Amino acid sequence: MKKNSSVSVIVPVRNENQQTLYQLQDLIQIDDALEIIIVDASDQMATVNTLQRLAADQKHVHLIQSERIGRAVQLNLGSAQARGDILWFIHADTAVPKNGIRKIRKKLANHHRWGRFDVEFNSSAYLMKLVAWSMNLRSSITGMCTGDQAIFVDRKIFELAGGFPELDIMEDIALSKILRKTQSPARIRTPVVTSARRWEQNGYCRTIGKMWLMRLLYYFGVSPATLAKMYRQVV
Repeated sequence: MKKNSSVSVIVPVRNENQQTLYQLQDLIQIDDALEIIIVDASDQMATVNTLQRLAADQKHVHLIQSERIGRAVQLNLGSAQARGDILWFIHADTAVPKNGIRKIRKKLANHHRWGRFDVEFNSSAYLMKLVAWSMNLRSSITGMCTGDQAIFVDRKIFELAGGFPELDIMEDIALSKILRKTQSPARIRTPVVTSARRWEQNGYCRTIGKMWLMRLLYYFGVSPATLAKMYRQVV
């Protein structure tokens, strides 16, 4: 892939709180992005109105409305509209490094086809630092990546994979399973910083335990629909 390949950023959004919407304003300032596609599945007018204002003020920002039937649908809808050679999937509550696109281009120009960033949480709690460390280590060992790690992928290999499997949950893990059959993910050690609000609101240990349990159950074949019900009890 060329070193100057174009990058489309895809951001799924649904009823985000005001703090996340403020952060999204910083996200749309990403340097060198061909376009930023916000795929909104909100039913709260405050979120919808804020997103419409953001898109109206930035020519390279495109707002797409999606049905409220899962993040995978949003991600695939945004991908179908994207024009870039590289697709970069970022959660709305995640802050990315300013040189992120340059690092992605460098990785994909060096025979990689997909990858992810290391992750940190916006929390000083030691337990959250341990969670981030374990996530990064797990991804390095297993080749499994989560949406919090800002997955990026060569558009061609993404399309060959069929996009994100449209599951109720775990679509990022499911895509990783498909992509790692062709190649292990590239690792960018410069971290993205994601929100710890889920853990802070519901309790660190309780949330960590349930998230690990969900991944274990998914590994043993529990349906994504059942896991989605568990996830809603956590968040």
